[in-house]
Amino acid sequence: MKRIVPLLTFLTVTATLLLTACEQVERETTEQTTPSPATQIEQQPIQEALPSSEEELEGQPTEETSPSPSAVATTIPTFRVGLNGEYDPSGLAKRVASAFASDTELTEIATIYVAQAGSTVILKGIVPNRAVLDKMMTIAQSVDGATSVEANQVQVDP
Repeated sequence: MKRIVPLLTFLTVTATLLLTACEQVERETTEQTTPSPATQIEQQPIQEALPSSEEELEGQPTEETSPSPSAVATTIPTFRVGLNGEYDPSGLAKRVASAFASDTELTEIATIYVAQAGSTVILKGIVPNRAVLDKMMTIAQSVDGATSVEANQVQVDP
């Protein structure tokens, strides 16, 4: 019995300390998540935030215009800009493939694939001759965001 009383006292004190610590953490958490009146953000009705005249709208982008890859590059790395200016992890490869598709000499070549590793364009597949490969490499290099072009996975048909 003499051993149990000090043990019970120890457990009671420990439990009280833990409970006090938990209450302190809860108070601190509540204080951090509830903004004080000085830090609250003033909210503005939507109608007041919208431009009221056509003069205020001048120079603003419209739904009809899509930003160019260079305009978006301030927020999205150029090699990640998609066909319509959106973020796209394969954006550079898609823009290179689109450039190939717009060239009439290259539209008949269906055995070439375009990939990317960061800002490096990777060409894979088979081309009919070296001149076509050179042209593809030149086009790929000219696409905004491409820093280099790898063609070591392209086979030139004899």
